[in-house]
Amino acid sequence: MITPPNHSKFKALPLAKDIDTEIIDCALAFIEPGGGGPSPDHTHPHDHLFTVVSGEVQVHINGQRHLITSGCSLRVPGSKLHSVWNCGSQPAKVIGTSLRPQ
Repeated sequence: MITPPNHSKFKALPLAKDIDTEIIDCALAFIEPGGGGPSPDHTHPHDHLFTVVSGEVQVHINGQRHLITSGCSLRVPGSKLHSVWNCGSQPAKVIGTSLRPQ
């Protein structure tokens, strides 16, 4: 497991890389309450698809906050400032998939 740069209380287990022409990589994130990142918010060329397996997270996108609960997903445009945070009282598990730019 790794902790990405500028993340806190956040561990990621890489699952796959260069899966196909659309998916760059996929990882399972374990985010403790109050943890997340990166800080500050960041941008990059690829989008993310976040799927919450358990718990709940708040995804910050261009200053707006989006609550994502267990069983739900959100596609995050990489071109917009973003980060993901565990706003709940329990650890969260999130599958993060990086999608190649179209």
